Amino acid sequence: MRRTSGIVAGLMLLAPLAVSVPASAAPALASAAKGVTAKKAPFATFKVHNVVYPKKVKAGAKITYYFEITNVGPHSADYYYIGGILPKGIISTLKWNGPKNTTCTWEGNEFWCWPPPILYPNPEEDWQTDTTWLTIQVTLNKKTRGTATAKLGGITFDVPTGAGDLDEKRLRELGIKGWIYTKTVKTQIVAPSVKKKKSTKQVYVPPPPPPPKPDRAPTRNRKKGT
Repeated sequence: MRRTSGIVAGLMLLAPLAVSVPASAAPALASAAKGVTAKKAPFATFKVHNVVYPKKVKAGAKITYYFEITNVGPHSADYYYIGGILPKGIISTLKWNGPKNTTCTWEGNEFWCWPPPILYPNPEEDWQTDTTWLTIQVTLNKKTRGTATAKLGGITFDVPTGAGDLDEKRLRELGIKGWIYTKTVKTQIVAPSVKKKKSTKQVYVPPPPPPPKPDRAPTRNRKKGT
């Protein structure tokens, strides 16, 4: 288990949080959702949008991702995750922020959170919402070069009414399907420029050459009357 911490507005660090995985959460959700056929339409379809991230950063710098997922239907989503696959070459701590009472887990290069709100397509009541959001901030290792690639989005499971408390194993036994919706983002890592140190070594400067010798001896002046 890797370490995460929550962040509030302005990316202020809270106390480090060691996140535990609930029984209903898979340690590798993206892998669990792979290979799903499209024979049956999902209960809820996610749109990944409003993705904000830097296009270029220096080696060892922080990368902050912000994105939203919206349920476009046809049914509400109450068994879903928001997060994604983080870039390689980052340190083992990160910061995150999301809606109140959001909890997260980080296993391998996958970081997933489960926010509390149910996502309703085309909300009809003021208390309903169709969108949730997440901010993730990672720090690159100083030696990481090339391109930092992340996949951000959400996973939704077709959990029938009354099966929301079942664990992952039981859901698999029942043949519950999962769909993953992600958007790939890439950040170029620029090596910092190396400043040349000013040389403190003294440079030898030769003395000026001696004046040239005259071609002949100077004429001797004699005082008149002597």
